[in-house]
Amino acid sequence: MMNLAFNIKFEKLNDLCDQVFDYLYLAYYDLESKFDNELNINNIKNKFDTFADRHFKSAIRDFENEIQKLKNKAPHELIKLENISSEIHQYFNQLVNYKIFDSELLFRLKVKAKESLNKI
Repeated sequence: MMNLAFNIKFEKLNDLCDQVFDYLYLAYYDLESKFDNELNINNIKNKFDTFADRHFKSAIRDFENEIQKLKNKAPHELIKLENISSEIHQYFNQLVNYKIFDSELLFRLKVKAKESLNKI
């Protein structure tokens, strides 16, 4: 029974990881499209309160909370996930503040997160 509960919690963490990247990709494309369509950078920044970025922020918060709940079960890999989560935050801030679009970096972050999850 304990093992089943443990597996369910890690499945939840995996689902949250997927959500984080789904919403991050949506925020990325949303901002990229606004950047292509807007000439005024301040308008872009002021409008960056969309469905995608609000849900990204919520998903990343839920992901980090779940990591904290499970940290004593697999501390080494969950510490790696905390670091990846921090990198995701940095990427998101670069995206919003500096309009740095780097789909390769986004892909690498997702691969690193999934590799860490698979080791748990």
